[in-house]
Amino acid sequence: MLVAAATVACSPPAKEAGSGSAGGSGALSLGVVGGTKDMLYPYAPQQTISEEVLWQNTLDQLTTYGQDGSVKYALAESMTPNKALDVWTVKLRPNVKLHSGKVFGADDVIFSVKSLLTEEGYPFAANLDFVDPDGQKKIDDLTVEFHLKRPFGPFAAAWAYSSFKMIGAGSTKDKVDGTGPFTVKNFSPGAQAVLERYDGYWGTKPGFGTLNVHFFQDQTAITNALRGGQIDVAPSVPFSDAKTLEAGGVKVLKSDSMNVLSLDMRTDVAPFKDNRVREAMKLIVDREQIASNAFGGFAKPANDYNGVSASCPAPDVSQRSQDIARAKELLAEAGQSDLKVELVTDGAFPGMMELAQLFAQQAAEAGVTVTVRKMDVATLLNKWLEWPFIINITSSPMINAITDHLLPKGGNNAAHFDDPEFNKIAADLFASSDTGRQCSDIQKLQKIQWERGGSIIAVTSQDLTPYTSKVRGLQPDLLGRSAYLYGGVSVG
Repeated sequence: MLVAAATVACSPPAKEAGSGSAGGSGALSLGVVGGTKDMLYPYAPQQTISEEVLWQNTLDQLTTYGQDGSVKYALAESMTPNKALDVWTVKLRPNVKLHSGKVFGADDVIFSVKSLLTEEGYPFAANLDFVDPDGQKKIDDLTVEFHLKRPFGPFAAAWAYSSFKMIGAGSTKDKVDGTGPFTVKNFSPGAQAVLERYDGYWGTKPGFGTLNVHFFQDQTAITNALRGGQIDVAPSVPFSDAKTLEAGGVKVLKSDSMNVLSLDMRTDVAPFKDNRVREAMKLIVDREQIASNAFGGFAKPANDYNGVSASCPAPDVSQRSQDIARAKELLAEAGQSDLKVELVTDGAFPGMMELAQLFAQQAAEAGVTVTVRKMDVATLLNKWLEWPFIINITSSPMINAITDHLLPKGGNNAAHFDDPEFNKIAADLFASSDTGRQCSDIQKLQKIQWERGGSIIAVTSQDLTPYTSKVRGLQPDLLGRSAYLYGGVSVG
């Protein structure tokens, strides 16, 4: 969903500071694929699902995406631009307490913004390249002026991207001061984290006292932990396991979602530098078969562009379908009739391995040999943005997908997509506050991505959240966060 107005019509959170009930004192156990390099510090060189679970529950943002995909104010109370859209005045929510007991204010925002923009190796800073690290001015304890490098219309939506958490001034990589609903009691990367409810939290509090986060090596281990009662909830399980889990008494919350798994081909190196090869790979895909087999029917065919949930009409392009004969022709024209490629994945999200294996089978019909290589999360992230052919994921609304996945400096642009026409239209989009023009620009961007983008986007899937009967209050979430948004959630 693109929120395009200059002032961005954000909604406030439902609860004011400290008004959420603290609830009971029980414990909830969550299982997620995690790695030994995970960090509590949010400006990390990678962003894993396990880190997102930790950051979501210990930190907050200026703005955030609501469960319906709309932008909502969080630590910010308002964001107001000047006429030129290059100076934004941010008013902060009063009486928000950091875990240290200090009041969150302008100094913390300025510290956070400079930290995330200047942290060495932090890839997502590129998504905020319109922000000057030294361009923030404290007006008073609850007001910050952002003096931007250039005009930027969807300012509030940009800050809603999940990577841009706020931390207390003086925080370090070893000790992070946050404002989230939980504090960290202990953390062993790759093993377990124990979080305790923060009763000074400004928003809607969880209805339980302790969150135990168990880190697993793969999705199968999470399924087994659910069956054995070791955990109460998980952000995901293999789609093929959903029905058997339900038959065994585990509940499954099904949500429409923005989740997109893409097979990203590096457009800057052979063989995928040739768009004929990229188009051939897209024509290899039997999308209906992938939706039904790899995703257990919890998906529908997509069309090789992001933003299917954007609040704009779809671009004027045909639905791409499998055409093996045409794929072979294109490969022959490109001199790649005997193409052999390696497809890498960590299998951290449901559908990744199944998608990879089924695509390899379909590719064989066109004479393409695809070798699927599964590796652990740490190994994959150690060479992030280097793999020629990789399964990537986004659950971001279109405004963030553009900056993060489709522009040259994007932290998740695994395809190394760098198209001059695309880049120019994206710049025009970001400099505008006209919603009609923004939708027109989005359609142009999606058409370019369909024609010559580096991503095979075969399907869009639902989000499945398995949980036991002791968990109450989980809600559907378009961004796939149902398993780890705990405001009002109780156990017992």
